[in-house]
Amino acid sequence: MLDAIRAEALKLRRHRATWLMVWIYPIVFGLLLLVQFLRDLSHVTGTPAPTAAALWIQQSTLVWQAPLSGGGRFIMAGFAALVFAGEYGWNTWKLIIPARSRWQLICAKWIVSSLFVFLAFAAADLLALCGSLLRPLVGGPGIPSGITFAALANAHATAAAHSIVPILYTISAASLFAVLTTSVLASIILSIVLITVEQLLLPTAVLAYSYAPSVTFALVEALPLYHIANLIAWAKGSGVTLPLGPGASIAVSWPVSLTVSLCWIGVICAAALARFTRQDLN
Repeated sequence: MLDAIRAEALKLRRHRATWLMVWIYPIVFGLLLLVQFLRDLSHVTGTPAPTAAALWIQQSTLVWQAPLSGGGRFIMAGFAALVFAGEYGWNTWKLIIPARSRWQLICAKWIVSSLFVFLAFAAADLLALCGSLLRPLVGGPGIPSGITFAALANAHATAAAHSIVPILYTISAASLFAVLTTSVLASIILSIVLITVEQLLLPTAVLAYSYAPSVTFALVEALPLYHIANLIAWAKGSGVTLPLGPGASIAVSWPVSLTVSLCWIGVICAAALARFTRQDLN
């Protein structure tokens, strides 16, 4: 299994899709940091107003909002679609399957693609944080008093932890679409539809509730759409209260949504693995 992971990492780290859709995050933040340093050196921005310590710490973790946003998840889904469905388009599955078990191949892709995405955001976050700490040396905004290493580490670790489930869910869903359709374009489109439906859950659920209240209530609580949106909302401060109708609403704690989301990630991966192990790839 470790050999399969190393082989997948070696292949993906050189892939153009990895550079354009994963490593692009630390590259862009590095360029933004360079621009900020140049502006600070030229004193174009002037002397900024002082910032409270809590607000400064919160702003330093904004990189981790990207994997929680629709746009960030679209890019993650596109990357996963290329990683998984690309093997069908290039007809390369039959070349690597004889050397590995199928479950090892698909698990290696899940692990490496998820890890690459997480590491890209972690690298971008580290660059942004270092830039904020170093900017005072070149005339940029100062660091507010009251900031401690423990507070910074806790804030960034918490923000990073909040991104794990959305990353895993997005990549696993895109991988299932890739295995079912064997098409990069189809898996990307289906992933975009899934994320869009999740963001339009409120009006969709309200409309469905007016026709089938009990069924709608049960589906919202059972399906992962609400729970992923709820986890993302909890990561930003408070959960999602979904008003379905007069006197009817859904509000779930984050542990419940976390449990349901992890169960669905397991179901999605199991379905993709079951389909992949039975496919004719010749």
